[in-house]
Amino acid sequence: MQQSLMSIVPEILLVFFGLFLIVINVIASEDNKASVGYFGVAFIVLILLLVIPTGFTVFGFGKMIVWDRFAYMFFLIFSIAFVLSILGSVNYVDRNFSNKGEYYLIMFFSVIGMTFMVSAIDLSIFYLGMETMAISMYILSGYEKNNVKSNEAGIKYFIIGAFSSAIFLFGLSYVFGYTGTTKYYDIARIIVENGLDSFNIKVGLILMLVGFSFKITAFPFHMWAPDVYTGAPTPVTGFMTVAPKAAAFGGLIRFVWIAMEPAQFQWQLFFAILAVLTMTYGNIVALVQNNIKRMLAYSAISHAGYMLIGLVAANELGYQAIAMYMVIYGFMNIGAFTILSVIVSRGILESERLESFSGLAKKHPLISLSMLIFMFSLAGIPPLAGFIGKFYIFAAAIKSGFVWLAIIGIVNSAVACYYYIRIVIFMYFKEPEHEVEAEGGYVPMLGVFLSAVFVIVIGIFPEYLVSLAKSIIVH
Repeated sequence: MQQSLMSIVPEILLVFFGLFLIVINVIASEDNKASVGYFGVAFIVLILLLVIPTGFTVFGFGKMIVWDRFAYMFFLIFSIAFVLSILGSVNYVDRNFSNKGEYYLIMFFSVIGMTFMVSAIDLSIFYLGMETMAISMYILSGYEKNNVKSNEAGIKYFIIGAFSSAIFLFGLSYVFGYTGTTKYYDIARIIVENGLDSFNIKVGLILMLVGFSFKITAFPFHMWAPDVYTGAPTPVTGFMTVAPKAAAFGGLIRFVWIAMEPAQFQWQLFFAILAVLTMTYGNIVALVQNNIKRMLAYSAISHAGYMLIGLVAANELGYQAIAMYMVIYGFMNIGAFTILSVIVSRGILESERLESFSGLAKKHPLISLSMLIFMFSLAGIPPLAGFIGKFYIFAAAIKSGFVWLAIIGIVNSAVACYYYIRIVIFMYFKEPEHEVEAEGGYVPMLGVFLSAVFVIVIGIFPEYLVSLAKSIIVH
């Protein structure tokens, strides 16, 4: 029993501190609700320090859940996304939300579901974690009650999310009916013993992979993402493009590496096709967007395609590369969305329009420089961190013999440079059409500054992140 409890120490701490945050929210005055977010940041950082793995892998509850370096690496990603999103949300929440404290609470509790997803080695545990996360995301995407686009985003996300969960469960029922178990190791053993000739196991695994594809926004199961990412409150969009996607990838890696290892050739082909379609579609559609938020939404889809290349590689380098990529992606993407949330246009144009960034460098040079760093990093231009992430993803594919897939990824990265650099051109080489102000305050700018610094430091000195990623082993 003690070992089982040790395997869920992070989740226990998250629940305990989450309940403490509820008390803080009740006590705090309406003008001081930001304290809930600040305490949430402090608690997440404290938990991150308390649960550092000592090198031992702890299995719990009859090998239904595990705490290891792989789970810790993804918990680090969730923590980075949470901290940066909270810092970037403070002034936005004060300006736009009526229920301020609850916003921070919901985002905090979503991390509990994500942690269960990457620790699960049993489908029932994974599903419970996925739904805990998903319900929180449904609420957050529609949190801006007076905004029609936010309402639409919440409804669309709920409907499509419920549909994808139903597909996943339907596939799970087939797999359980064939194997008689929901544990990853037992599923793998039965597939080895009985093969994949049965119609039930084929249909079950395909439906489950489709359900996973919805969660990671892989084409053609991405249809919810552009509208939801565009309509959701901007700080929420930054969080959604990183943390839930990382949780889905972490859970998917465990599932395919353990339960579906006997069917490796089949799922490699499935995800190779999805990777090509996802990154190509995301980049091509992003090329024609004039709304920066929507452009970054399609960009987020294309980055899911790059990460799928690491999954297709089906080796430890590929899985480690995905973890590294998600850490880097968290800094550069949330940083970009934070800047987008603080920029306010005084003209007739929406603040999210590309034209509203015209001449931004003249009035806000530091914000423009930060945005330039994030855009160049997203494009994969050295010596920034985005280049390191893509380098290891493509290296993993080449090591596994998928040279053609790496080449397609490189071509897509070159195409993506156009729409990222387009933003830079508007900031530095266009005359301002309307007055633009930054209404974020010092706290969001702190988040932007930290993100920009890490993007530069990781790009120039990637050794620590690489060694951290190489220490993880999938159990």
